[in-house]
Amino acid sequence: MTALHVWYSRRVRRAGGAMLEFGCGSTFRLTRLLEGRFEHYFGTDLDVVPEESIPPGVSFKPCTTTSIPYDDAMFDVVVIRSVMEHVEDPARTFAELARVTKVGGEVLMNLPNKWDYVSVIARLSGPLKSKLLRVTRRPKWEDFPVVYRCNTKASLSRHAAVSGFVIEEFLPLPTQPSYLAFFVPFYVAGAVYQFLVSLLLLDVLQPSFVVRLKRVA
Repeated sequence: MTALHVWYSRRVRRAGGAMLEFGCGSTFRLTRLLEGRFEHYFGTDLDVVPEESIPPGVSFKPCTTTSIPYDDAMFDVVVIRSVMEHVEDPARTFAELARVTKVGGEVLMNLPNKWDYVSVIARLSGPLKSKLLRVTRRPKWEDFPVVYRCNTKASLSRHAAVSGFVIEEFLPLPTQPSYLAFFVPFYVAGAVYQFLVSLLLLDVLQPSFVVRLKRVA
């Protein structure tokens, strides 16, 4: 289990009620991780998921980043993994998240840092990013464009507050540079860089953050 998954597992308590995985893909990773903690599970994603990929007992509907196809105040918890860097209109996305989350409910997400060197390279490389990924990592997932429009603490705080959320937790998440494993000297350099960033408490340069929001209004 990765450090990210440990964080989700420890923060999401057994609560009954309903949970939504926003951006579940065809793997439903967080839904499967948090199995047994809620009475009802729901998923939504940009792409239609084949029926055979949907876990038993989970309801799925396709969505957009600005329209979540579920009722108001329906969910006790919304979990999001590796989605926010793709959101082009965060104000509308946060408004939708607030609409479907109960007052007192929580939204948990990971947030790739806009100023991490990987994020900077991804933005600067534009359409070449997908080609670089195919050469260096051969990803099994579909690669979407990245924009990082709410991927700093300041920008996320602004959008969250306007939508009726308060930040209960915002922590750095150091990670190993596995994306550089295709070339050992690059991997070693990335590992040394990560060690120094953590040692010097340079959170502004950490690769990502984990965030827990609470709906208060």
